[in-house]
Amino acid sequence: MNIHTHLEDLSNELFFEIFDYLHALEIFIGFASLNQRISSILKFIPLRIIILPNYCRQHIDFLSSHLTFHAHQVISLDIHDSICDYSSVISLLFNRHNFTNLQSCVFGSISPSTKFGNIFKQIESLNRLVTFTVHESELNENDKCDLTRMMLMHKSSSLCSMILKHSYDYVDISNYTSISPNLTTLYLRIHGSLSAISIHSILVIFRLCHGIRHLGLIVEYNSSVQNDHIK
Repeated sequence: MNIHTHLEDLSNELFFEIFDYLHALEIFIGFASLNQRISSILKFIPLRIIILPNYCRQHIDFLSSHLTFHAHQVISLDIHDSICDYSSVISLLFNRHNFTNLQSCVFGSISPSTKFGNIFKQIESLNRLVTFTVHESELNENDKCDLTRMMLMHKSSSLCSMILKHSYDYVDISNYTSISPNLTTLYLRIHGSLSAISIHSILVIFRLCHGIRHLGLIVEYNSSVQNDHIK
């Protein structure tokens, strides 16, 4: 006699294992409307969101509709801010949802039109954040200043890795009252005039970041002087 195993015959443990290999959009597309049992399991799994540049607005709206009931389960965000037919994806998601249990956050190709008010408020309040990354992006000077200060002075006791690839002069870093004490990995892109950026301004980073074990610096001068890379 042939014995057929159906999807619904799998144990809860196997479903948890399967979902661990998928990101949120894949999970919601493939499993969200199957049956009551699967829907119940989906309430208890950690979610990882990945937004790729070839996504369209329809993907984002579909994902967002399900995040209405699952945003608190999101532990990881990796968002490409500009997709094929829409920009400011980061603003859209952060304005609609509160990612209260976020542990890892990666922002890429941030659109110049992105408004950071609510985004900054949420990130600043995250007390479980472990890693934070901003890839090279077109941020205005005010947003660069606010983002840099907020992250380097972040209060999360779990925050240990920070990669800030946006260009910033960091001339005000000595005024920061306290750098996150558990920070062990830090990468910065320092950009400014030859008169403002010197070895002394770089040494300030070492004095403030006592726990750093891995420090990567890219130093760029906004003149004809050749760029220096320090790692």
